[in-house]
Amino acid sequence: MNYSNSSDLFYNGTANKIANVLQAVNYETSLVYQVVFVLSGLVGLSLNMCFILVFMATSSLRTVMNQFLVSLALADSLNSVIAMIFLPFPTEEKAAWLCGLKGLIGCCSMMAQVMSILLVTFDRFISIVFPFNYTTWVTQRWVNFTISAAWLYTVIVGSFGGIQCLQAWYPGGKCVITEIVAAWYNTVYIIHYVGLFIIMAFAYGKIGSIVLHHRRQIAAAVAPEQAASEDLKIQLKVTKDVFVVVCTSMFCLGLIPIHLMLYHVTNLPLPKMRLVRNFFMLSNCIFDPIIYFLRFKDFQSAFKSIVGRIVNPHQN
Repeated sequence: MNYSNSSDLFYNGTANKIANVLQAVNYETSLVYQVVFVLSGLVGLSLNMCFILVFMATSSLRTVMNQFLVSLALADSLNSVIAMIFLPFPTEEKAAWLCGLKGLIGCCSMMAQVMSILLVTFDRFISIVFPFNYTTWVTQRWVNFTISAAWLYTVIVGSFGGIQCLQAWYPGGKCVITEIVAAWYNTVYIIHYVGLFIIMAFAYGKIGSIVLHHRRQIAAAVAPEQAASEDLKIQLKVTKDVFVVVCTSMFCLGLIPIHLMLYHVTNLPLPKMRLVRNFFMLSNCIFDPIIYFLRFKDFQSAFKSIVGRIVNPHQN
């Protein structure tokens, strides 16, 4: 692949922009950067796989909402792989297929996080706003379909990024996903993120109004049975915990679209912002499973039970 051809396609032929991009990722070859990202990626991958394995090993955890959280954990695991293997080491300099693979996994993981948060938000919205229809609408068949469709869409969209990275590679070059793909592709991700933010604002705003109404009912109730049902209380508690998870993810991922917009508007690589963006993106992969463990009591119990059986297999 001729480098000038790929630069014409993905950088609008501006050699100065290419030089800026290459200069922007020089810090990624430093030893400190490599050690931090390898260790952080390993921690993130281990924690998310732990959550997935506990979910698979405990039948009581296989609820509808937890299946959506597992989808998010899988997306976080892919991001951890990117951080642990591809970000710290310039292996993509050796072959085009490595750059393409990095682009495929990276683009898929970013889109998968957005789609998984969207599914979790829809699940919580239906459970609170339409509680009497929840079990009728959100069936296991529907869950399987939505998760499969979300990941199929993710792979299709991510493939475009992988193909662009594959085509743009040249011997000795750096493979920086968000800078090497076309501007329209980054715009697609920005639109998805902004759209998700708007949907979340509406959904959790509506849920918040129901929470306030619920609290007023409790305050005005003469007897406990006059307040909202116990099932609604449980759903509100679960939704509150999920809200912490998705808001943490949205906050950590928020620097990605901001960096992309500034990058294309200013035509500057913004290396320090890119470093902070990567740090928050990786932190999200670690924070999510920690929040699962701290806020979800059922997961804590299942995890302790599994560890207990491993430590003492003969215990009844």
